[in-house]
Amino acid sequence: MMQNGRMSLDNNACYIVPENLAPSELKKLRNKQRKAKRKAERESQQAREAQVKRDQHNKSRQQQADAASGGGEPDAPQLDELVPDKLARVEDPLDQAIKFLQPLQRLANDRIETHLMAFEVYYRKKKVLLMLQSLKRAHKVEPRNPRLHSCLVRFYQYVQNVKDSWDPRIEEVVQKETQIYFDGKDAHHLNRDFLESNKDSLRAVFECAKMMVHLNDKNQHEAVSLLVTNVDNNYRDVDIPLCTEILESLRNGDLGQVEDSVIEEYCQLCRARFPCAAAFKPPRQATSDDDSAAQTEGGGDSATPTGEAERSPTNHISDGNEVDQQRN
Repeated sequence: MMQNGRMSLDNNACYIVPENLAPSELKKLRNKQRKAKRKAERESQQAREAQVKRDQHNKSRQQQADAASGGGEPDAPQLDELVPDKLARVEDPLDQAIKFLQPLQRLANDRIETHLMAFEVYYRKKKVLLMLQSLKRAHKVEPRNPRLHSCLVRFYQYVQNVKDSWDPRIEEVVQKETQIYFDGKDAHHLNRDFLESNKDSLRAVFECAKMMVHLNDKNQHEAVSLLVTNVDNNYRDVDIPLCTEILESLRNGDLGQVEDSVIEEYCQLCRARFPCAAAFKPPRQATSDDDSAAQTEGGGDSATPTGEAERSPTNHISDGNEVDQQRN
């Protein structure tokens, strides 16, 4: 600060006359002053924010104490303590999911994903009429969607398992509204017919394979064979995200307990089709490739493929339309 035309630095008792400083030294002095001022402002702001948080926390605890003792204002809103773990693990996840779902149903009702998500939520909540509503809306948007087909099969199976406990009026409504979807077929025939009419779609075959296992565990070998071994080379929708989704299903049990050798066989087919995709590489090789890519990027060199994996003519991964192999 200035005292009688002199300037003091820090808390020392030495004074410097600005006129006696060289321009470079005077510039350094002013930079130090600016930094000190910014630091003081920052510390002051942090102190104010910390005080606000303490006040809110104390107020919340006081309100809780007043409520417990019967004092305080009865209509005063209760402030919940913001605990990250509590926010991440809600006690009613499905009810919370519905809060996010309802705006989507109003604003994105022309997207089938909205209604498929709605079905998944209501399927878990066992709300049969809301399940049916979601299926009708999805069918209106895209009636031949493979994921809608799997929802229909699961809905049929659910209805057969619980309809005896229903009010007869609910059963009458469900039968009337689903006649157009099932046409007198059971779940097995519905699944077989959809598979037969969509043999050229890997997504459709994948969904049908999952429903085969869902309906009967004994169908596991046939279901896995559709995706890994018995292939007709006519799939039109092969891409990395779908192949990755199938790999995850093989690993997490959506298609039953699949042997590691079968999963590795599938990975080999995917590597032949997408040699640059890290999702299908062995863990060590994928890590090594990531490190090499990072080193190459850091050195400014552009990586170029040194060879093409030989494509197999006998699997669905190695045929179909070309897909950008650098997507991953």
